[in-house]
Amino acid sequence: MADVKDAELISQLEWLGYERSLVYKVLALTGLRKSELASIKVGQVWLEEKQPHLELKAKDEKAGKGAQIPLRIDLVNEIREFMTKKLQRLREQSQKNNTPVPVRLPSPTPLFYVPRDFIKIFNRDIAAAGISKHDDRGRTLDVHALRHTFGTHLSKAGVPPR
Repeated sequence: MADVKDAELISQLEWLGYERSLVYKVLALTGLRKSELASIKVGQVWLEEKQPHLELKAKDEKAGKGAQIPLRIDLVNEIREFMTKKLQRLREQSQKNNTPVPVRLPSPTPLFYVPRDFIKIFNRDIAAAGISKHDDRGRTLDVHALRHTFGTHLSKAGVPPR
């Protein structure tokens, strides 16, 4: 019995690490704020469009206008794979609980689990990875710094700041 519980715990931790790594990547490659990413539901993910994007509702965006956040093709593929695996996990859980097995992820399902204490989790993750919170120039690595990474990528690609 302990082996089954250990295997389930290991599976949950592996999933958590997988999801969290993708959350960090999405934050760095979209410029979304933590709260904006947390607001994205499955029904706001448009991967099959000519320009795949995440739909940000006006009520969830700082500017209050709403936005379509374009996605790089590599990120589209990773999100698609993540959603497939998330559906598979949901189906397995439904079978285990003897509840109806979903055909697809329900639209109101959050795309990612972004807990309230996400900033503390980020700090623990970078410490566990051996990444310093501060660099030699005194800059701080935090969740918001991922937005700056996105801005740097845009600048290097020649995109004007406005």
